[in-house]
Amino acid sequence: MGISRRAFLTGSVSGAAVLLLTACTPDAPAPVATATTPPATATPTPTPTAVPAGAAPVAVERSAWATDPYSLGATSYLTTGSSDTDRATLRDPVDDRLFLAGEATASSSAGTVSGARVSGFEVAEAVAAVASPGERIAVVGAGMAGATAARSLADRGFDVVVVEARDRVGGRVHSVGDDSWPFPVELGAGVPRGEAAVALRAALALAGVTTVPVPSTVDARTTAGTTTSLGDGPAAAVAAAAAWASRQPESLTVSQAVVGSGADAVSSAPDDAGVSEADRLAWLLDEAVPVRFGAGPDDLAASETGRETGGETSTATTTADLLPGGEPLVTGSLSSFVTAQLEGLDVLRGSTVVRLQHGDQGVGLRLATGESLSADRVVSTLPLGVLQAGTTEFAPDLPTAHLDAIAALGVGQQEVVWLRFDEPFWSTEATVWALLDGDGPYRLFVNLMPATGVPVLGALTGGDDAVAALELDDDAAVAAIMSSLAPYLDRVAAPGPTGDPTDPGASTEPSTDGSAPAA
Repeated sequence: MGISRRAFLTGSVSGAAVLLLTACTPDAPAPVATATTPPATATPTPTPTAVPAGAAPVAVERSAWATDPYSLGATSYLTTGSSDTDRATLRDPVDDRLFLAGEATASSSAGTVSGARVSGFEVAEAVAAVASPGERIAVVGAGMAGATAARSLADRGFDVVVVEARDRVGGRVHSVGDDSWPFPVELGAGVPRGEAAVALRAALALAGVTTVPVPSTVDARTTAGTTTSLGDGPAAAVAAAAAWASRQPESLTVSQAVVGSGADAVSSAPDDAGVSEADRLAWLLDEAVPVRFGAGPDDLAASETGRETGGETSTATTTADLLPGGEPLVTGSLSSFVTAQLEGLDVLRGSTVVRLQHGDQGVGLRLATGESLSADRVVSTLPLGVLQAGTTEFAPDLPTAHLDAIAALGVGQQEVVWLRFDEPFWSTEATVWALLDGDGPYRLFVNLMPATGVPVLGALTGGDDAVAALELDDDAAVAAIMSSLAPYLDRVAAPGPTGDPTDPGASTEPSTDGSAPAA
């Protein structure tokens, strides 16, 4: 029996079907070719497994970066109209008074919390190159980039003041948890990724912030409860498409590359589980890519999937490269690490900057309260989504090159819902769960029990689905998650490892030569 795909999978896994996520960028070019593969298998929607009584979570934490006015997005990504040159442009100082920083500007591991930290060091170096000792430097934003920059500048002898709109520090790093949780869960970046992740993991270890290795083992199922596999064929197809796209004269989206390269020419014949290679490729593009990058294949530049195995130019060639897991997860509070960077510094919380003015004599910051402060130079770590929204006025306007770069880069959407249960009701020991059919907003999950010994699940979503899921209230979101989890709820689980994930001494730092949710 075949499986029921989403409504847009009506014909095939071509660019006219699987790659039809609504574009975030209005002028994304049309696919360069039309696929000719047979249609993905379609069957009547199977009856979901009933959710056992008493299987409700006892604690839930949920992110909402897309609607948070101080982030308006979780990460950044390259569109076909942008390149790493745009990130470099944003790093250029404006009259040696205004400096932009953040994950969107990073020269390494851009779009990640690791990249945000890199950016903080980079901007501090740039400021120090032109500033005189003892100058007053204002840093707008107390996230990873802002905190890193502030600490680095203060250590160089500058008078630093940090201005943060939220009533907490951390920005898009947000560790939450009370007595309902055995360890803090990360609503933002909880898995350091990219080339710069090695340095961040080392810094976390030195700071005593616990991480636990989360192996990448996958349990793929259908809504009928049939267990199958994802295999590496779909990921290899995406890798081949990215390699083909890199040789083309113009930048292409993932969808254009998959179609134009012929990588979508996979079988639509169902196997014994009722799943075809076309279905698997469709799921990878529809679920894994948006969760990983924050954008669907119609929006994401194919070049982004060409640097996913830890280096800056390598290609994701296995399914594990595009899925969560395989890297250490922070369980000791990433927020505490950011907070420590700000120790001893002046931090103005609850202070939204509405106007940022710079000139020959210095800079001035106007706050939403009507108050103002002055400094010799300013570092702005406003997220890309906020810059695109224009909620903070720059006077004079940013240079045209900066404005063009801000408009060209894409704002990625990644959201997570963490759920803790009194007892596990699943038997699988896999850390990554993939629901290959159904039309719910949550079809990719992480199981932390094998790594922590605690029955905690994370429901991951990205791209347009992440934005749509935020329209659900908390109860509806949990109901949607539990419905998608029905095929896994068999109540025969045995407890996993019982090491204390909050004990730094119990943390096992994995090898750093491997690959690596969102930012």
